[in-house]
Amino acid sequence: MDSPAIARAVVEELLAAGVADVVECPGSRSAPLALSLADAERRGLVRLHVRIDERSAAYLALGIARGSGRPAAVVTTSGTAAVNLHPAIVEAAYSGVPLIAVTADRPSSVRGSGANQTIDQRELFGSDVVTWADLEGMSDSVLRATVASALDLATAQPGPVHLNVPLAEPLVLADAHAIAPVPQSPRRRRDAGERPSLAALVPSDADVTRGLIIAGDFDDEDLRADAADLAARMGWPIISEPSGNLSALPQSQRHGPLILPGFAPQVIVTIGRVGLNRPEIAALRAARTHIAVDVPPRLGRVDPARTASVIVDAVPAAAGHRDEAWLAQWRAADDAAAGAIDDVLAQSPLTGPVVARLVAQQASDDDLLVIGASWPVRHVSLYAGPLRARCIGNRGTSGIDGVISTAWGAALAHGRGATYALVGDLTAIYDRNGLLAAPTERLPRLTYVVIDNDGGGIFSMLEQGAPEFATDFERVFGTPHGADLAELLAAPRVRVQAADSVDSLRRALDEPSDGVCIIVARCASRADEAAAVGALRAATA
Repeated sequence: MDSPAIARAVVEELLAAGVADVVECPGSRSAPLALSLADAERRGLVRLHVRIDERSAAYLALGIARGSGRPAAVVTTSGTAAVNLHPAIVEAAYSGVPLIAVTADRPSSVRGSGANQTIDQRELFGSDVVTWADLEGMSDSVLRATVASALDLATAQPGPVHLNVPLAEPLVLADAHAIAPVPQSPRRRRDAGERPSLAALVPSDADVTRGLIIAGDFDDEDLRADAADLAARMGWPIISEPSGNLSALPQSQRHGPLILPGFAPQVIVTIGRVGLNRPEIAALRAARTHIAVDVPPRLGRVDPARTASVIVDAVPAAAGHRDEAWLAQWRAADDAAAGAIDDVLAQSPLTGPVVARLVAQQASDDDLLVIGASWPVRHVSLYAGPLRARCIGNRGTSGIDGVISTAWGAALAHGRGATYALVGDLTAIYDRNGLLAAPTERLPRLTYVVIDNDGGGIFSMLEQGAPEFATDFERVFGTPHGADLAELLAAPRVRVQAADSVDSLRRALDEPSDGVCIIVARCASRADEAAAVGALRAATA
């Protein structure tokens, strides 16, 4: 097969597998893939997104896949271009997102010869992909079957796959890149696990009236309904991490991690990947019984403290009697914490917790909220209260490196309302190339809110923030950027504004925006923010 024929076959099989969005990066070796994708876009068969930075491109595809629930692909040329996909592939692997990496390559005959832009791309991503295939030297039927099998695995056991596509010259030929649409393969459905009885999972002498549900990172409506049912029937409180999306339920505690140390639950059911806040891990270690619910795509990474007595595939069904006083005690403590937090934040300057609460309150039922790792997600978890918008984040590995692009991709896939992305200043700087989209690219309805406290705020509250490390703290942890972020993040077709007070941030959030907007929230110093967080902790202790 010549290179255009190979590229056509790959693109046709992507379409047959239900890939509706492809992110492509410019390059020479990938030219036949790019031309076939352009033809598919003209025919209305695919949404093509073009980006110049491969790392950002991969996170854009990740966001599209995460937001839509469907596989998305990213296409690069050979060499280090392909290597730059790895961070997003790792996140996809640990969060179960079907991300398809298609890397053009030089023919195997020139590997190791010193040929330009040539590395060994076989098994480039190691164990971080569900499967990989090198498509060199195959007949049309074998190549198509290989690609189809790999793409089927990407959705059957959701995760990233790698298709390496060696292409020999001539790379492009006139009238050779038009594709023939292939009927889509039926999508595989995952069987839902039957709900085991709670009675079968706890010791007979366990006090099931003193139970707790902790919702970690997961995105499954059926499991949410089952969790609500278990909580209602057992009279158990719920602590929901932001991307658990259970914080609006009646049993959910607005500030659960803050009040958790005052209770001693005997039975804890965790759903999905948990452990955002340290009190959760401490509670798991102290509980009599920990039941961990593995969630689709069932990656098995649901027991971070190694305390689970059993790991099941479904939320247990209620069994045993309930104690009305148990939930009442939690509600009283949560009410007290909420009152104390309201008082402290009302007197606070513009800080991360204040920004997090304002953004969370702004995002409505039809909106999407993307939260960056580190301080922002913890501010939302501890201080924002119930979330109305659906919330997602790169919780697989909790990196800050591709959040700008992930949010952009998720916003493109979001079918209704607006998208808000709450990120820190270092997160925004790290991925500012994700803001570069050509004039031909469609813009989502997306507002980034950047918490700008000139560096890494979370470290002030960790062990390295202790006075004995003060000599080196700013240099190796605080890492002040000293930049005017409103200027640094300026990009074509992106509106940037700054807010330096609570009132100005409220006004900025209320301004309608149909495209991409960045609001830089110029917060108090990190020292002042650390003092404010300390005051919040003291008020809720």
